[in-house]
Amino acid sequence: KAMAEVLSKVLYPEDNNYEGKSLRLKQQYFFVSASVQNIINKHMKQYGTLATLPDHIVIQINDTHPTMVIPELIRILVEEKAFSMDEAIEVVSKTCAYTNHTILAEALEKWPLADLKKVCGKTADVIEYLDKSVKEKHSDKAVHIIDENNLVRMANMDIHYTFSVNGVAHLHTEILKKDELNHFYKI
Repeated sequence: KAMAEVLSKVLYPEDNNYEGKSLRLKQQYFFVSASVQNIINKHMKQYGTLATLPDHIVIQINDTHPTMVIPELIRILVEEKAFSMDEAIEVVSKTCAYTNHTILAEALEKWPLADLKKVCGKTADVIEYLDKSVKEKHSDKAVHIIDENNLVRMANMDIHYTFSVNGVAHLHTEILKKDELNHFYKI
């Protein structure tokens, strides 16, 4: 029982304090980065090019916890695989899909940009680039990735940079289209 409790505290830290939130963010980034690197390595061994990634791979973002896969994959493609930023964004947007799990705005994950910069600075730079692109296209603040409080809205990033967005059920998807994510549905 003691071992289970210790393991749970490490795997599922309480996020009602800075240390717990920081650990949770580090965990999310670590698992996303490790998964992306594994996907890239396997794909390269089998196909020899990452340009075909969307033809063979779908990365399903199941809720907002793995959202960092979007900027992390872009970062790796640009920094390590010689893609242009536009090419990387296109590949990632055709590879990733998003399932939303809540209709409550307050339950959608948000991270302070400053915390992201501490944990994964270069990936946070990609998020700022993605947000700038969104702001150039859309004046509606409801669809921006980084809000006026410098919070990164993970679901917004998912919606802008994936090829498919859905709720967990048809009814859920319809509610999202009519209410919580209506700004995006109009776009």
